[in-house]
Amino acid sequence: MNRREALILRELNEQLARLLSGDFSAVRPMSLATTDLQALADSTARLTTLLAETHKFASAISKGELEADPPPRNPLIAPLKQLHANLRHLTWQTKQIAAGDLDQHVDFLGEFSVSFNSMTEALREKRRAEEKVFYMSIHDPLTDLYNRGYFEEEMGRAERGRNFPVSIMMADLDGLKGINDTLGHAVGDMLIKDAADVLRQAVRSSDVVARTGGDEFAILLPGAGSASAAGVVARIREVEADVNSGHRGYQVRFSIGYATSGRGEPLVETLKSADERMYEDKFARKRGLEAEREKGVKYG
Repeated sequence: MNRREALILRELNEQLARLLSGDFSAVRPMSLATTDLQALADSTARLTTLLAETHKFASAISKGELEADPPPRNPLIAPLKQLHANLRHLTWQTKQIAAGDLDQHVDFLGEFSVSFNSMTEALREKRRAEEKVFYMSIHDPLTDLYNRGYFEEEMGRAERGRNFPVSIMMADLDGLKGINDTLGHAVGDMLIKDAADVLRQAVRSSDVVARTGGDEFAILLPGAGSASAAGVVARIREVEADVNSGHRGYQVRFSIGYATSGRGEPLVETLKSADERMYEDKFARKRGLEAEREKGVKYG
């Protein structure tokens, strides 16, 4: 080995030492007569370039700069490319979670996947609990109809909306107190549930049916005029008759009143009118039943 070759080998060794210390500065080109030394010099220069690219890409990933593209034709970065792709997909998944999609699952990052999936499951449990609390806050627990609070909120929304006319119907379940007193509250609860089913079957899916008291029910009919409201009453009577054809030991009978409001008319007044008409119907039905009893006694 001549003196020049020895100097070149020393320079290449120094370059490798710099690479091992983290110095990836470019190597000056060498033109050598010896083929083996030229190949070694070219390989060292290529290695320096590849390591510099790898270091830059790894540094970008460590800083969260996931928009950085992996350098092409670099065999050293294959694991980093996979990590980069995984982190970009994970970033997309977290954005989906932030948007409300909690059905995200990770299975490509080992122990991190376990923690991530535990987090999403905890979020799903929290959501289910919140949904349950919210559902209970707007529904009557016995009938699963809406409650008074929700009905009043819907009245406000209907009043501010554009779907007029709006009709409101009040329905009072007749005879509940007598059933409770004679057959017990368990049977009374069955009567209330059957009554709720009658109303539920008689209205449209867009209507709001609520239990507003022990034996009191209210129905909000958006976009329904007086004729439509009268049709709902007729359907209630039909379903009533069908339910009462069975043998339950009690009868589902409603006293019903309704009123209709146009745009600009306060629905609280419509509700009041419907309630007054419901009581008128109750008194009329009561008089009718009394008259039938008197007729039965007279001709019995």
